[in-house]
Amino acid sequence: MTGWLNFGADERAAGTSAEMKTVVDTSAIIALLYPDDVHNERAAELLQNASEAGKTAINPAVYGELAADSTFGTREELEYFLTDTGLVTEPLSEPISYRAGESFRTYLDRRGDHLECPACGHETRVDCPECGRTLSARQHVAADFLIGAHAETADRLLTFDAGFFRDYFDVSVQTIAD
Repeated sequence: MTGWLNFGADERAAGTSAEMKTVVDTSAIIALLYPDDVHNERAAELLQNASEAGKTAINPAVYGELAADSTFGTREELEYFLTDTGLVTEPLSEPISYRAGESFRTYLDRRGDHLECPACGHETRVDCPECGRTLSARQHVAADFLIGAHAETADRLLTFDAGFFRDYFDVSVQTIAD
C-alpha cells in the first residue's frame, strides 16, 4: 500500500517530544487516502503540520470507520497505515464517553422532527406508512460525538465539519475545507 506520506513516524521513533496534540477526524484521513479527492493535498499538508507540531491521535470510533473503508483489506494494512502516518489510537475513557453521550442527547433533542431540503431550506414532515410515526433524518451518529469529546482533551481537532464540532464541544478546530 502506498500513496500517503510518512508524517514524522521516524522522528517520533527517535524520541522527539510532542508538544501539541491534534485529534484527527475520519473525514480528514479519508481525504488523504484518495489522491483524486479535491481535499487530498490540503489534508496531507495539515496532517504533516500537525505531526510536526506534536502528537496526532485518533480513537476507536475513527479506527472503526477507517476499517470500513475499502482501502484496507486487512487489519494489518490499517495498522501499517497508522504507523506510517504517525497516527496513534488512544482509548476513550468513561468520562469522555459520557461527555459524548451528553452531547449526543443534546443533538437529538435539538434535531426536531422535520426534514429540510439542503438546496432551498424547505421543511417538511414525512410519516411512516406502516406505523404513522414521523420520520427524521439523522445527520450525525454517536461516533461523531466520541470524536468531539476526545478532541476536548487535545489542543485542536482536524476535520471537515468545524461548525458541528464547535456547536457541541469546546474545541479548537482546523478544517480541511479552508
